[in-house]
Amino acid sequence: MFIKEFESRDTINKLWWLHDSFWHAALVRKFGASEASRLNLEVSEKIFRLLTLTLLREGIIQRPRSIQELMFAFKTVWKNAFFDELYINEPITYEGNTAIWTGSRCHVYDSLSKANLLEGYECGCQALRNGVMKALRLKPVHEIKESLVKGDPHCVIRISFIPSS
Repeated sequence: MFIKEFESRDTINKLWWLHDSFWHAALVRKFGASEASRLNLEVSEKIFRLLTLTLLREGIIQRPRSIQELMFAFKTVWKNAFFDELYINEPITYEGNTAIWTGSRCHVYDSLSKANLLEGYECGCQALRNGVMKALRLKPVHEIKESLVKGDPHCVIRISFIPSS
């Protein structure tokens, strides 16, 4: 007997992110928004550090030597973590050792907004980038300038390339 799989990896990724939304909602109900956000950030950083280390170990990415290589590593991480090209094709501009990424879509924002759970939610993207950058032995220097979660029309993230000493 042949065991079938989903036709698209996107299906399981969508279900995983739906699980994440339900999990966050359960944490909010049990512990409140502040503690739910703290736990989300802690776990998100760990899982994205592990994901990045796995991509490094399998030779899918290498440690970056420039901001452009760092942004390519981020795109590779996002490609492996999210579905439907999320974050992959968003515009990036460069200023020396800094990149400015502008995002217009976010599945987490969409899910939390639909569930009316945005109040008190601290965007997990910072923790994701922390995990990636720490795994790549870089100082996690980045700043959320604008955020869909905070009511801005898009997300604007400033990321600097600074190797750890």
